[in-house]
Amino acid sequence: MTAPANPQTRVSGPAPSVSVIIPTKNRPAALEDGLVTVLAQTMVPAEVIIIDQSKTDETRNVITRLAESVKQAGHTQPRFVYVCDPSLNGAGAARNVGIDLSGCPILVFLDDDVLLERSFLEELLAVYSRHPGVGMVSGIISNYPKRSFREGFFERFFCIGPFRDERLPIYWNADALRFSEPIPVRKVSGGVMSVTRAALGSERFNGDYRGRGEDVDVSWRVSERFPTMLTPRARLTHLGTDVGRVHEHWITSAVISQHYLYYRHWKTGVANRLSFFWFNCGLIIVAAVSSVRQRSLVPLRALIHGIGQARVYRSAGTSFGPKATPEAPRPAV
Repeated sequence: MTAPANPQTRVSGPAPSVSVIIPTKNRPAALEDGLVTVLAQTMVPAEVIIIDQSKTDETRNVITRLAESVKQAGHTQPRFVYVCDPSLNGAGAARNVGIDLSGCPILVFLDDDVLLERSFLEELLAVYSRHPGVGMVSGIISNYPKRSFREGFFERFFCIGPFRDERLPIYWNADALRFSEPIPVRKVSGGVMSVTRAALGSERFNGDYRGRGEDVDVSWRVSERFPTMLTPRARLTHLGTDVGRVHEHWITSAVISQHYLYYRHWKTGVANRLSFFWFNCGLIIVAAVSSVRQRSLVPLRALIHGIGQARVYRSAGTSFGPKATPEAPRPAV
């Protein structure tokens, strides 16, 4: 375990306008490693809000220990806010609680298993400073894995219009783009996202939805009103800790997330409808070819399972609409 940052590591000073919000569940070791990199930032946030969905006290002990190390070092920030609520189901619901607890004009959302480069927050804030009208800024996942040949083929030939993921080429070329200027985007990942409170407004993550894409849902809504950018200079490593993570076949995940976003945002106009039709054609072709090549029904079953799950979400009514999360008490460590 890396030791918490000492006063000498904080070369640029505090960032009093920033709240870091981290949902977590049963990953105290990964969370502690990540929080150490938050404390070592060149610009330290005003507050770190941890929304814990665990049923044990291990995460609470981590926060208590790190908060004490900050106090002993003579620092006044970050202030740790810790909430434990195992009844929360999913990162979206937990992030909504963090939003309501935050007292800062800029919110930074992180996963509980990421390691930040030391200038991560400073680089995010630099974009807001240089581009005052920007409402949302994303950093970059520097170790994002390249997709398999089948996934890459599908992405290149069948994902058109709003289904094209503009983040992937940036992630895949993270090293070459290290010193690039911010890039306009509309899709932002929830574990590397920042937003101004003014731009977020009343928008919230969909606490009812359990598939992937709830982060893109929020960023798409914000980007309709405010410019959104991704800066390759704000970098983190995503550890991809297995604890508590559901491993779906990529076809299942693609069906659920893209159907969700289509019915939320993109079911308008002839071009988007044709893009959706082509996307589904691609899934059928890739699943069928993969099943033949692998001599296995797994890809086709993944497609069928994804379609079934997407229909469940679509027919559930509230699952395709945002749900307000009641304000939680504000205990602080």
